[in-house]
Amino acid sequence: MRVGTSTCILIWLIGISQLSAGEPPMAALGKKIFLDTSLSNPPGQGCVSCHDPKFAFADPRRVSPGAVKGLEGRRNAPSLMYSGLIPPQRLEDTYDENGEIEYIVEGGLFLDGRAHDVMEQVRQPFFDKNEMNIANPAELAAKLRKVDYLAELKSRVGESDFRDDEKLNDKAFEALVAFIREPMFRPFNAPIDEYWAGNKEALSLSERRGLDVFQTTGGCATCHLTGTGSWLEPLLTDFGYDNLGAPAIDKIDPGLGGVTGKESELGQFKVPTLRNVALTSPYLHNGSIKTLKEVMEFYNKRDLEPERWGVTNYPETVNHDDMGNLDLTEQDVADLVALMDAFTDRNIIQMKEGDFFPKVSPGVPATQERKAFFKKKGRHDLSAPRRPGR
Repeated sequence: MRVGTSTCILIWLIGISQLSAGEPPMAALGKKIFLDTSLSNPPGQGCVSCHDPKFAFADPRRVSPGAVKGLEGRRNAPSLMYSGLIPPQRLEDTYDENGEIEYIVEGGLFLDGRAHDVMEQVRQPFFDKNEMNIANPAELAAKLRKVDYLAELKSRVGESDFRDDEKLNDKAFEALVAFIREPMFRPFNAPIDEYWAGNKEALSLSERRGLDVFQTTGGCATCHLTGTGSWLEPLLTDFGYDNLGAPAIDKIDPGLGGVTGKESELGQFKVPTLRNVALTSPYLHNGSIKTLKEVMEFYNKRDLEPERWGVTNYPETVNHDDMGNLDLTEQDVADLVALMDAFTDRNIIQMKEGDFFPKVSPGVPATQERKAFFKKKGRHDLSAPRRPGR
């Protein structure tokens, strides 16, 4: 459903009214851009249109409609929670079954990994015809020069750079990055965090059993890591890519392989964080599975019940080593589903009627205190190793 002008204005006003007093200026500007639905062509589409705060900043629709009536995305819009913590794309060296070294893609943004870092990720939807449909940077800059928060934008850009299309646009993208790196998006206050902090009563008996399956026979923790790495707390992802054999819907989607041109990566998609996964249905890259119970059943018996799930794209690259025939019991599946609720952050659960955004949780470090993790990278930074011909 496309959003009408009056509704857009109401969303913008409610969201702006909930600005945090302690929010850094760039993040405050980024929040306004995030809520602004006047920047699309035609107006009516903004970041918030596909990333609903009540659903952990994901979209409960299978795919999101674009600004142009009749056009829509081809993938399910993922959650923005913790997205500011995803590292830039790199090639990680590993060894294949023959002991030969190979390089696999890790990090980067979008489900197919086409954005090197967060800065590139926030930029692309503005110019995607199926999303905000802006024709070129000049058109975006012209729209930015007419926003209601023009004085604030000018103060952040500077008078001379304000007249430069590229510099003006880049400042808007930087503001969006600052916003999604704010504490609201990375609270780490789910029951699982309390459990890991030492409160063994934070999880129910079923959730504790589910965690055991998650880390052992289910093999979930192989890709959804429960240890720490690029951040101080577990992010429940290894930032890698895999072909799960998702049921095919609509056009064939090459995923990562379509970006890299490597046949072995066709049909692979980003391993998402499982934080707040209970709020982000439908599931898989194309929204082809509606419930978490079905997801667990799919992982457990995909290869035993192929008729239930139908055909998949790129069957030759499907992962048969870690999923598809796990031999889990019905109780194991039920306990895994229960565990997913334990990954839900309390600041989202505790949203009340009238709250547009989740509250900032007490004690979550400010972005300024985590600057060592948020190293600024230029838009064209190619320091990460790249596959030849990429």
